[in-house]
Amino acid sequence: MSKQLRTDAGEDVVFEPAREVPVVWEGDLCVIGGSCTGVFAAVRAARLGLRVAVVENHTIFGGMATAARVNEWHSTYDVANENQIIAGLTREVVERLSKREAVIERARHERTQYVLDPAALALELDGLIRENGVRPFLAARCVGGVREGGVVRAAFLEDKSGRRALRARYFIDASGDGDLLRRVGFEAYQNEKLQPVNLQAVVAGFPGFSGEELTNLIQHNAEKFGYPIANSKPWAACLPGMPDLRNVFGPRLNGVDASDADQLTGALMASRRCFRDFADMVKSVNGSNLRVVAWAQALGVRETWHARCRHQLTGRDLLEGVEFPDSIACGKYPIDIHSETGTSLRYLDGREESIAPDGSGVWSRWREDALSPACYHVPYRSLVPRDAENLLVAGRLLDADREAFGGVRVMVNCNQMGEAAGVASALALRDGHSVADVDAAELREALVAGGSAPTLVLRSP
Repeated sequence: MSKQLRTDAGEDVVFEPAREVPVVWEGDLCVIGGSCTGVFAAVRAARLGLRVAVVENHTIFGGMATAARVNEWHSTYDVANENQIIAGLTREVVERLSKREAVIERARHERTQYVLDPAALALELDGLIRENGVRPFLAARCVGGVREGGVVRAAFLEDKSGRRALRARYFIDASGDGDLLRRVGFEAYQNEKLQPVNLQAVVAGFPGFSGEELTNLIQHNAEKFGYPIANSKPWAACLPGMPDLRNVFGPRLNGVDASDADQLTGALMASRRCFRDFADMVKSVNGSNLRVVAWAQALGVRETWHARCRHQLTGRDLLEGVEFPDSIACGKYPIDIHSETGTSLRYLDGREESIAPDGSGVWSRWREDALSPACYHVPYRSLVPRDAENLLVAGRLLDADREAFGGVRVMVNCNQMGEAAGVASALALRDGHSVADVDAAELREALVAGGSAPTLVLRSP
């Protein structure tokens, strides 16, 4: 089931007088959303000669990886951990961070491969924007646009200078919430149950709990301290070069639509309160003076809206490793579905991990045979909104059912979608085509030529 976009909220209204909006930039491509997905889209297009602008709501580029401090990138290798299936700007940024000692690379693993310093990542993204001549708009929110048929003519943003307009020949919505897509009226939907949200924080004094110790702490003390055990336990990631600090991922909050302003506000406040309850619990039990040093600038959001595109990616597509003629990204991160009752992770090799809200878990198998695909694929069609001629989506906005989205939503996968959207925009502009008419084989060749994906995966079917 899905919930269609409502166009009539039924609210009391006031009327704002019509006004002229100054056009402050005009170019070839405007990217809405400056996450790594959006930045990578902008950079790839700029390297192919386009005049590009990128609009980011927060004060730093990087989205979930920086503003929300989700500082882990998952594996870039196939199921056997033998062949690299993700490269491009993901690899380029890791190399830049390595020179600054701002990333830890783990041994090849089925899930997390890199642990990042979010502050250093934001600086490297600034560098990519600057070096490639992309026009940045920070602390700027897309609030609407002008659409004529299937063509978007302009995007409106609001920042400290007021309401301004950007005009471009092509657009990419990498906002995660469909800030341009939905506001100009292209079809969007929400899966019936959204993945949960959680807030991160930099913490000092975090004890060296084992997973079992942390589970027991919460099981036996949550009620006493008002900690919402149903929202799961927090977990801690290290920060490169900062041994006394931890990046703590707060407990998950279910049933939150972070594209709704009131729900977003409530989730931010509830998450901070959960941190305080947890700190009180830890101090009472083992005496550690756990302190929050800095809050993430943004809530960690897994899912809100999806564009209705030319193909909806399904869980079957992922689990069977379906290869599409227009594959533009690939990955192996498990289908990871969170709910009120816990987390289910289905791996391509047939294993399944079921984790309860308190962190305890059991292993089983969802498929008995040992045969498994090397990876799964994302088709370009899942980034092309229906009826759109010059608008693409990338990242969380792709068209995917609940099961498929549980796998493809992680950043190393979304990064590839951004690169593909940027290259596709350049090809469409060069040939004067609609985004739907970009030649898939040529797009794949251009991605490989630019280093975005190994030839192992983007081979002709």
